[in-house]
Order: sequence, then C-alpha cells, then structure tokens
Amino acid sequence: MSDPNNPYGPPNGSDPYGQSSGGNPYDPPGGSPNPYGQPQYGTPYGAGGYGAPGTEAKTDGVSIASFVLSLLCCTGLIGMILGFVGLSRTKDGKRKGRWMAVAGIVIGAVTLVGALAVGAITFFIADQVVTPGNAEVGQCVDIEDVDGDVAMVKKDCTDEHDGEIVGVADITADNRDDVADRLSEYCSEVVSAEDRATIDEFSSANGTLQYRAVTQDPDDVEAGDRLVCYVEGDDLTEPIL
Repeated sequence: MSDPNNPYGPPNGSDPYGQSSGGNPYDPPGGSPNPYGQPQYGTPYGAGGYGAPGTEAKTDGVSIASFVLSLLCCTGLIGMILGFVGLSRTKDGKRKGRWMAVAGIVIGAVTLVGALAVGAITFFIADQVVTPGNAEVGQCVDIEDVDGDVAMVKKDCTDEHDGEIVGVADITADNRDDVADRLSEYCSEVVSAEDRATIDEFSSANGTLQYRAVTQDPDDVEAGDRLVCYVEGDDLTEPIL
C-alpha cells in the first residue's frame, strides 16, 4: 500500500534496490565505506609496476674507468682491458654504461697502436744517434757541427757519409788534463799505429782526412767522460778501417 505522505515511495518503506533504508544505495556489496579508496585495476602506481624509485640500474664504474683511461696516452692498454670487463658487467642491462666500455676498447686500441708507433719511431731515431756513450770504432756517420756542438748520425759506410769513428777512449783522472788540453791531438795516442797507417794511406788515395775529437762537453772535460776520435773528409762512400 502506498504511503499517503509519499505517493512515489515503495510500499511499506522498503528499498526497491534491496538495501536497507538507512544505507547508501551506491555502496558496493559488503558495505565498503569507501569504494574509491583502493584501486581495483592492477598494481598501484609507485609500487613497482612502472619502475619504482631506487630500482634503476646504476652506471658501471669499470666502464667509466675504461673510457677515461683509454683517452690517456700511456694507459690505453689498461682502458682496453677494462673495456672488456665492462662489457661483461653491463650485459643484459645489469648496469648502464655499456657504450663507455665499447668506446674504451676502441679508443684504447687506437691509443695503444699510436703509442707503439711513436715508441718504435723514437727507438729508431735514438738508435741512429751516435753519442760518446755508444760510439764504436768503424761506425760511419753524418756530422752536424753547430757552434761547436757536434751531432752524429749513423750511416751505412757504402752510402755517402761525412766521417768515420777511428778511436774511443775513457777519460780518467790521469789523462783528463791531457785530453782537455790537446783533444784532437790526443787521438794520436788513442788510434793504434796500424789504424793510423791505414788512415794515412786512404787519405793519400782519396783526399785529405782530418782528425777530429769530441767529448760529452769539450769545454768541461771530466773524469768518467769518453773521448771519441773520428776522421772527416769529402765524398766518402766506403769504409776506412
């Protein structure tokens, strides 16, 4: 029977939607007080479903070291080795920085090859320079004399050259003063009589040869230095001794 005070209400005051008259007709079953308080569609944002803060892969320190060391002239090999280690550590995205490991390998290899090339050239040049410390009798040389500073470079005796080393002697406390005073003239005591005869014979047949001498510092001869005696001439193309 309808309520005379509410012609649109349900009979007997009942709820046509099956809920008690004191409740909320939009409450979900079970009477949850807040149907919007808990997301119902998968993992909540920020709970790990889309990369929670603190879980991002870190950049690999070995790969960084590889890249940096590969750029330095003397550590290219180390950078290249660390690059291979970095490749393993950054595999499958375990750590970031894989590009640095690759770059470390490539740049390290280039740097290493460059360093080896420079080293080889430096060694070759150093090996060609004749000094009082490495001079030997019979070496043919090209000679540059700039204001008394003599530089010698090895030459093949069958190629055109400026001179040839004919004597080498150690300077001691006993002969230091004599060497300092006479220098080139002292070579007559350094070169054997047999070699002097050969030099004189060659000089007579091929043009005049002049005796020269040099030490580490001709202006300050010290015990422990070496005296190098050589002969110099024009158009030399064969060995003398």
